[in-house]
Amino acid sequence: MMANYVVQRKATQEMSQENIELLTKWLAEWWLDLGLSHPTIRLDDVYQFFNGPPFIESDSFIGVLDGKSIGNVTAAKYGDSANGVQHISLYIVEKAQRGMGYGLKIWNAMWESLDKNCNICLDAVTSMVPQYERMGLQPEWISRKYVLPTSAIIQKYKIVVNLRNVLVKPLEEVSLEKVLMYDTLICGISRRTILEKWATLAISHAWVATNESGDILGYIVMRQGVDKEDMLVGPFLSDSIQIAQMLLYAVAEATESAERLRLCVPVCESENPNAIHMIENDIGIKCVGEMVRMYSKKPKVHLNKMFAMFSPPFA
Repeated sequence: MMANYVVQRKATQEMSQENIELLTKWLAEWWLDLGLSHPTIRLDDVYQFFNGPPFIESDSFIGVLDGKSIGNVTAAKYGDSANGVQHISLYIVEKAQRGMGYGLKIWNAMWESLDKNCNICLDAVTSMVPQYERMGLQPEWISRKYVLPTSAIIQKYKIVVNLRNVLVKPLEEVSLEKVLMYDTLICGISRRTILEKWATLAISHAWVATNESGDILGYIVMRQGVDKEDMLVGPFLSDSIQIAQMLLYAVAEATESAERLRLCVPVCESENPNAIHMIENDIGIKCVGEMVRMYSKKPKVHLNKMFAMFSPPFA
């Protein structure tokens, strides 16, 4: 069968609607196979990723068997070679075709194409960590998934102590440029191309915390989930746990029909205790799943200010 199998390389913006829909279907099935109670991949998320503003370089490697797409892996570059990151994501093979070497073929083609001067990163299931370590990647943190009932957030923080001189406003009332600069300072790289697109989508809602001088102290983005009862939270960055509480309450209160907020929190020993304390101790919610973020070089990320990641499958 391998004789009828080819690997096609395409820029992300050249992905067909059919391939995007297939990829979304495979990813949803994969989440369920991992034991998660609900798929967290939306067709619109995948569509926006592949049809948003181009990265410096972003390519997908598609496995095609007998003329039919059966697998995919994508590498998106943020920043330049010296300071940039290449994020590997959306690596999956159709369930019926796994275990026959097709995934390895698209992986090898993608790996050979990477700019090795960049910091290469990915999110791995625990069982795959040793294999990626042999390729030179090292675990940097655990990405914990949580599902927060909006009612629990409102009940906990309804009488939250508002900090003096801290204002929480919709993104539309704040300079987007300042928010992007704040994000770069915390994450160590510019994510402008994807943040500009996703933070201003019709399905997205974003709030920003500032002081009276207009300096950014934190921000949170929320977008529609798979069901109308779900909202996906991320990025969620904040200078302190108190500001994070104000931002989390703002999104929970503003959500009209959603019952749950889903988010992914990076955890690395003692580097990010505030986010875990807020979710597990304050609100009383336990982790529902984990992945491992791995890098080829030490990233310049301030985890102590990261209360939720963007979206592991995409950025």
